Amino acid sequence: MSGVVKTKVAAEFATTRWSEIQAARTATPEHRQAVLENLARRYWKPVYCYLRARGQQDADARDITQDFFVEVILGRDLFGQAEPHRGRFRPYLLHCLKNFVRDWYRRERAQRRSPKDLMLSIHQWADSESSRCLPLALDERPEEVFHRKWAASLLEQVLDNLRAACQRSELHVHFELFRQRVVRPALEQVEPGPVEELARRYGLTAKQVSNRVETVRRRFRRLLLEEVRLTVMDDTAAGEELRSLMGHLSRRAG
Repeated sequence: MSGVVKTKVAAEFATTRWSEIQAARTATPEHRQAVLENLARRYWKPVYCYLRARGQQDADARDITQDFFVEVILGRDLFGQAEPHRGRFRPYLLHCLKNFVRDWYRRERAQRRSPKDLMLSIHQWADSESSRCLPLALDERPEEVFHRKWAASLLEQVLDNLRAACQRSELHVHFELFRQRVVRPALEQVEPGPVEELARRYGLTAKQVSNRVETVRRRFRRLLLEEVRLTVMDDTAAGEELRSLMGHLSRRAG
């Protein structure tokens, strides 16, 4: 029985960020670079914006973000014991970030050196993002900025995946209707346009518009849960994580 349980846990564990990091620690330099690049590309925004919210200037926030991913994710042993009890990836990453920032302040800049074979494109990515992290709400703490940006980045990734999936399936109109009826109203806090107007624009009936929107909505929910599932250890935790992230977004919108 114990062998069956271990096999099941290993199968689930193999689909998470924890296992991705653990495997990269003993992989080739090229594979380690690819893993680091993937993690940084997905999660640099909440890290960078957290630092900006703490009062860091843009240049320092970029440097600290770069050092954090290179030194902590693959350089230190913080993720060396990647086990199911670690739980959700998001709060643990924030915990590691806080510890890293404290250490970073204690060191001279001349003593900080990222491995030359593990460099990231933080500065390039941040060129289009730095102005979007500020200003903050008067009562918004840096931790809340981190969680909100994490949620926003996750939605951005899911929508990109959804758009690509719809294009491959030749569901361009389906996605556009979903964007007009669901995405735009949610992101811009506006009322969705009348179904009848969209029906006339695309030569459809109102029912056809609604059916197409629902088709894409189902795909969106599935992709969203799959993305969240990468950062937790089971489906129960995935549901809790998703509710938490949506809560952070809704509090900001409110």
